[in-house]
Amino acid sequence: MAPFNTRVVRRSNALQDWAYGRDFSYGEVMATGGGIGGAVAAGVVTGGLAGVLAGMSFGPTAALLDKVLPAPGEGPDAATRARGFFRMVTTGTTESGRRYRSVAAGPGDPGYAATAVMLGEAGLSLALDDLPDRAGSLTPATALGTVLVDRLRAAGHTYEVTEL
Repeated sequence: MAPFNTRVVRRSNALQDWAYGRDFSYGEVMATGGGIGGAVAAGVVTGGLAGVLAGMSFGPTAALLDKVLPAPGEGPDAATRARGFFRMVTTGTTESGRRYRSVAAGPGDPGYAATAVMLGEAGLSLALDDLPDRAGSLTPATALGTVLVDRLRAAGHTYEVTEL
C-alpha cells in the first residue's frame, strides 16, 4: 500500500499546514526478520511479487494464473475472516530527536472484516458526526479528524502513541 499511503500522508501534512513539519518524510517497509533468514524471506517475497506481476503481464501466463489465483469476489471463508487481525507498528523521530511509537491494531481479516468496519464507521462519521470545518479533496485524517479514531476504538480497534 506504500505507493498510495505515502501520498495520503504527505497530503494530510500539507492540508494541516505542515503539522508534521516541512522536512517530514514518510516511508513504508515490510519486516522479514534479521540475518540470513530475513534476507532469504525478503528475496522470496520480492521474487514472488515480481513473478506474479510479470506473469500477469504476459497473455499465456496470465491465463494460467487466472486459473489458480482467486477470482474476483472470492476470498477467505467466514471462520478465516473472524480469526484474522491486523497490527501495524510505526516509529518516528521528531526534528528535536524525540522518538515515538504508534500502534494501530484491530480484530478481523484486514482485507475484508476490518476494512468493512473502517468504511462503515467512516460513513457514519460523515453522516452523523460534527466534523472539522474543511472542504475540498481531503484525506481521512483531515476530513474526519479524531472522530473516526474514537469510533474505531469503540468498535474494538486500538490506536495509541507512546514516547520511547
